[in-house]
Amino acid sequence: MKRLLLSLIFILPFTGFLFSQTKSTAETKGDEAYFKRDYEKAISHYQSEELTELGQRSYAHSLEEMNQTTEAEQAYAKLMKLTANNNLEDHFHYANLLKVNGKFKEFYANMDLFSSLYPLDSRSISYLKNKGDFDVLSIDNPLNKIQLLNMNTSHSDFGASFWKDQVVYVSNQLNPEMFSRIDSRTNEPFLNMYVADIQNEQFLQTHLFNRDMKDPRNDGPASFAKKGTFMAYTRNHLKDRSEDKIVELQIYFSTFENNEWSEPTPFEYNYSSYSVGQPFLTEAGDSMYFTSDMPGGFGGKDIYLSTWSKEGYWTKPLNLGHEINTESDEMFPFYDEQAKLLYFASDGHFGLGGLDMFYFMNNEAVNLGAPINSRQDDFALILRRDGLHGYFSSNRSTGKGSDDLFSVNFSKKRSQERRIEGATFDSDNQPISNVYIRLFNEKNELIQSLESQDGQYRFIVLSAGYYTLKGTKETYNEGIKKAYFSQKDTFVTANLVLTQKQIEKDASTPIVVQADSEKLVLLNSIFFDFDMFNIRKDARVSLDEIVKIMNDYPNMEVNLRSYTDCRGPEVYNQYLSDMRAQESVNYIQQRISKPFRISGKGYGESKPLNDCECQDHIVSKCTVKEHQQNRRTEFSVVKM
Repeated sequence: MKRLLLSLIFILPFTGFLFSQTKSTAETKGDEAYFKRDYEKAISHYQSEELTELGQRSYAHSLEEMNQTTEAEQAYAKLMKLTANNNLEDHFHYANLLKVNGKFKEFYANMDLFSSLYPLDSRSISYLKNKGDFDVLSIDNPLNKIQLLNMNTSHSDFGASFWKDQVVYVSNQLNPEMFSRIDSRTNEPFLNMYVADIQNEQFLQTHLFNRDMKDPRNDGPASFAKKGTFMAYTRNHLKDRSEDKIVELQIYFSTFENNEWSEPTPFEYNYSSYSVGQPFLTEAGDSMYFTSDMPGGFGGKDIYLSTWSKEGYWTKPLNLGHEINTESDEMFPFYDEQAKLLYFASDGHFGLGGLDMFYFMNNEAVNLGAPINSRQDDFALILRRDGLHGYFSSNRSTGKGSDDLFSVNFSKKRSQERRIEGATFDSDNQPISNVYIRLFNEKNELIQSLESQDGQYRFIVLSAGYYTLKGTKETYNEGIKKAYFSQKDTFVTANLVLTQKQIEKDASTPIVVQADSEKLVLLNSIFFDFDMFNIRKDARVSLDEIVKIMNDYPNMEVNLRSYTDCRGPEVYNQYLSDMRAQESVNYIQQRISKPFRISGKGYGESKPLNDCECQDHIVSKCTVKEHQQNRRTEFSVVKM
C-alpha cells in the first residue's frame, strides 16, 4: 500500500530476446491495466500467456507492488535468465527480493554482480560499505522495544502523525459510517484518515478524522503544525486530465478555525505529471519535507524540502541530495527538531529487506536495525518531542494485515548513541569468522552479545561509559589477547585481535567511549599524581603491556595524548601535560624496535572526562578521585 501512494512505473526499452516476439491479446490487456497501475488486474492477464520481455518486466513489477514477493522473485529470475541486456533495475529488484525472501547467499551473489556492473550506483556504494553489518543489524537491539498495536485491522493501517493529544493515521478498513468505494489497483477500499485517543501507547476510540474533508479517493497521510491548527496532507489529484490517464498524488493544506477545518488549498508545486505527497511539517509550519517522483531527482522517489518565505509562498523544492536519495525509493520523511535528525524509509540504502528506516547523521544514512527494521517494508516513523517514544508502520508477517502500526520505545536518542563496531583478526592480521563476542559494562555485567559468522560486529551503547569487549572462538579455546582501536568519524571502531598463543581465557581490553566531539577509543590509559609527571609503578604495568604488543606487531604505530586536571594555571598545565607525554613516549621508545612508531603531545587541562572544570578563581568541588580521572595519558592505534 505504501508504495502505491507514490507509484512510479519503470517502462524500459524493448529488446526482445528469447521471449515472445509478439504481444498476445492478454498481454496487451495486461499492459493497459499496468499503465493505469491496476496491478492486480495486470497480473491476472500477464500470468496466462508467454510474454515479451517488456511484458515480463511489467508482470514482475506488478507482483512486487502487490507484495507477492515469492512470485515476483520467480518472475524476475526468468527475466534475468532470458534477457540479453544487463538492466540495472532488473538486477537490483531481483537481488532485493532474494533478501526479502531470506535467500541471503543468492542475494550477496547478485548484489556483488550488481556492484561490479554498476560501481558508481549509490546502491552499490552503500552495499559494499555496509554489507558486513547485515548479521549485526539483524540482531534485535535490546535498547529498542516495539509492540504491535491492538487497533490494527486485517486491512492496511499506517502513517501515524501526532495531532494535539491524539493521533491521526491512514486506513482502508471498511467503514460502517459510509459507503466505501473500491480502489481497482488494490481491490480494497480507498484510504481515509482516522483519529484516535492514546492510552498506554495504544490507539482507542478510533473514528473518521473529518467526514467533511473526505475525498472520493485516497486521503492521507497528514502532518500537523502550529499546535495542531495547520495541516498538510496527501490526496489524489481528482481533476487530473493529463494524457497518461494516471491520477497523481498532491499535497493540500487546511487550517483549523472555529472548531472546523478550512477548505483545502493546494501546494504550489502540485503537478499533473508527477506525484508529491507524504508531507512532514516542522512545528512552526515554516518547513515541509515531502516525497516526490518529480523530474530531476536521483531516481525512483526522492525526499525534498520546501520552506515558507517571508513573502508568503512556498519556495521551490530542494532535493536533499545523493547522501540521502538514491536511484531507488526514499519515502516518509520525519524531522526530529530537538535532535536535528532526519528519519526516512529507503530501499536504496543497504538494509535488512524491503523498505528500511534510517536516520541521517554526520553525512551518513544510519540503519536503525532490528527489531525496528525487518525483512519486509518498515516505514513512516514518528517520535514525540522527547525523541524516544513514537510509532512506525510495517507489513511484516507478525502483524494483522497488509500494513500495521507499531509503537516504538528507544532507551536513548539517536544523537546520544554510539556504535562500537569492527571486525575480528588473528595475530597475522587475517580476518576470523564464527566468533562469539560479548560487551560488558563497567560493573562487568554482560549487556550485549552476538555470534558473528563473518567476524563483523556492532553494538549500540550510550554516549559515555566504560565497556569491555570479549571475544572467543571455540577452535582456539582462548579469549582475546588485546583489542586494538581506531577512530572513525563520530563512531567507535574496535578491531578484536584473537591469538592462538597460550593466554588466559577471556582476557579483555577496556573501551572508554567519550561524549565530546572527538570520539576517542582508548587503550589502557595511565595516570599521574597531582603536579607530577614521573611514571608511577602502576602505570609501568600498562606501559610494559603496550611495549609487548608493539614488539609483537612491529608495524604498529601508536599516538598518545596527555592531560592534567583543571587545578593550577592553564599555561603551567600545558607544560605539565607536555612533560607527561614526553615521559610516556620516552619510556616506550627505549623498549621497542623502530622507536619512531610512538609519538604524542600534551593537551593541558582540555578534554576532561567529567565535569571537573575550574572556573576562574572558583575552587572546584570535585573529589580527589574525580580529579585523578583527568590526570592521564591516553593511547590510540593509528596503524597496524
